[in-house]
Amino acid sequence: MRFYLNFNRLTIFLLSAFAMSCSTDTKQGEVAIDEVLIIDEELEQLFQTGIQLLSPWESFWNNQFSEFQVTQFTLDKTEYFEELEWPEENFITPGNPFHPYLIPHPEGDGIVDIYSYKVTIPAEGKPGLNPDSEVIYFKSNGMRKRLLFIGPSGGFEEAAWISTDVLMVAGWFEDEAGVSPVIWMIEPEQNRYKVFTHPFHSNQYPKDAYLKRKLTKIDL
Repeated sequence: MRFYLNFNRLTIFLLSAFAMSCSTDTKQGEVAIDEVLIIDEELEQLFQTGIQLLSPWESFWNNQFSEFQVTQFTLDKTEYFEELEWPEENFITPGNPFHPYLIPHPEGDGIVDIYSYKVTIPAEGKPGLNPDSEVIYFKSNGMRKRLLFIGPSGGFEEAAWISTDVLMVAGWFEDEAGVSPVIWMIEPEQNRYKVFTHPFHSNQYPKDAYLKRKLTKIDL
């Protein structure tokens, strides 16, 4: 499997041309080009690592739609988000229905929760779904930080730490063409994330289907 970063390839071409035209020292130009290529290769490796860790999500989409191929994801944009952080201890302790679904930091620096905002569990009655979704990072220093938020037009389905400073979140977004899979690659300490989009769209995707399969300990 090979993942192609179309956006980055164009960036490489433009930066390469700029480096060659502006530098009077050929060796310096070559170094600049090599650095861009290394960044591109590192991003591709990170993406492929994340896809492997999120293989249940990939398999689910592939089983739903044979047209879905993970190799067709492309880097769409890089966004910076406002730092929204406040003191709050992690309330999802052992015994909480969401505890089995937490995503612990690989070096113990807190946990990430992508489900408790989306899924409501009333004192009585059947659990339900909120229209909005968020990704929350409970840091080990006692701070709670919002990493992503999306309204009814999208949802978060799966997540994994792919390095000590990068979190990958997989889900969907709906536009006029239908529902399409999306991947967000978040750098929490940089308040930055990359968005990877996919050409596949469907008007037949049940938006709660993956959550029902994933959250087996919660009666959705």
